[in-house]
Amino acid sequence: MTTTARTPSIAPAPPKRGTPRWIWVLVVVLVVAVTGAIALLGVSALTVFGAEPGPGVSYDPDNPRPQGARALAQIIDDHGGDLHQARGLDEFTDSPRPESSTTVVVSSVGALNPGTAQQFMDRVSDAHRVILIAPQDNALSLLRLPVRLEYGGAPTAVLAGCTTTEIADDDTITGGALGYSTSAPGATSCFTTGTASNVLIVPATSTRPEIVVVSGDMLINENLALRDNAGVATRLFASAHDILWYVPLFTDEVASAQEESDIPEALGPLVVLAAFAVLVLMLWRGRRFGALVTEPLPAVVKAIETTQARGRMYHKARADARAAAALRIHTLTSLASYLGLPYDAGRATDELAAPEWETMVAPGETADSAVHAIITTVVSVTGRDLPQVRTLLAGPLPTTDTGLVVFTSELTALEKEVRHTP
Repeated sequence: MTTTARTPSIAPAPPKRGTPRWIWVLVVVLVVAVTGAIALLGVSALTVFGAEPGPGVSYDPDNPRPQGARALAQIIDDHGGDLHQARGLDEFTDSPRPESSTTVVVSSVGALNPGTAQQFMDRVSDAHRVILIAPQDNALSLLRLPVRLEYGGAPTAVLAGCTTTEIADDDTITGGALGYSTSAPGATSCFTTGTASNVLIVPATSTRPEIVVVSGDMLINENLALRDNAGVATRLFASAHDILWYVPLFTDEVASAQEESDIPEALGPLVVLAAFAVLVLMLWRGRRFGALVTEPLPAVVKAIETTQARGRMYHKARADARAAAALRIHTLTSLASYLGLPYDAGRATDELAAPEWETMVAPGETADSAVHAIITTVVSVTGRDLPQVRTLLAGPLPTTDTGLVVFTSELTALEKEVRHTP
């Protein structure tokens, strides 16, 4: 009897599934979208950073808005002054070199950098006078001037208190919250509040012309018609026949004299192109090893729960004053950052942790000079009464739940008013 061995049947392997067509469509759409987004960002960056100052920039001679200086430029031009504008370093260097009959006016002083500041001072060494409008400390340092920024009082009428060829002793202007002081011998300080002068005249030396530093509040369109602002500004600016108004740009760069780099300029674009090619290759040859596995977390704590727990802790400890102090520190930090003023929030927080804080610090008024500088600037921006703002940002803190709620609402309203947000 013969037996026939049965050959085991082998099931055919299932056919490999190809990548669905919709995935390739999605990859192509994603690549096109990323490329378009990069191109759009590049165009936007060139548009923003390459734009010239103009309408909307404070103290700009072409800005007709309240903070601009178009009215002053027109008055100077109407009173016989030969006013020319130079926007950017290229136009400034293309203009005739300032001579003894030329006054050079500089607005947007903060746009100067070390290279352009040095080239500017070298070029105006023979000018009749240089007028700087509202410069900050960093710009004064770049120009190597013995002048520093000072904090004055709230904007108000200020008497001259000095006599020069352009300023009479009884002239009155609109003073600002910021002013200037100097250690230069022979300098003249006018319209001074405390140690802050709104007009500072530094005499010429062998390396630079006479420098006039102006706070700027009396020059803007909305204030020019008040008091003696227009007369004083016209006499200061039009003391020479020719006026060159220079508006630096943030994109200004001085050509470097260093040797050229050995690295080809095309290396950067090639690296970007290679990275993009690798990304496309990863999307093309990538493989998924199965569905993603979700792993439950042991615990999920919402961020709001931490805040609520801290609030319950303060409420249980009856620490309304500490809670109010923490809110005030947050508001002062936000206002200082927005207004460009110094404030040490870390030191204030350390003081808040002291055991004797509630009995020694909370009932009194803050004596921090940085806080008072913020108060003065907030008053000038919002127009509020000085005592009201001082009480809110430096006065005694509330000690009840009701007072804490009102205090929080007033801090929020003040910050929105400074930031001009609804």
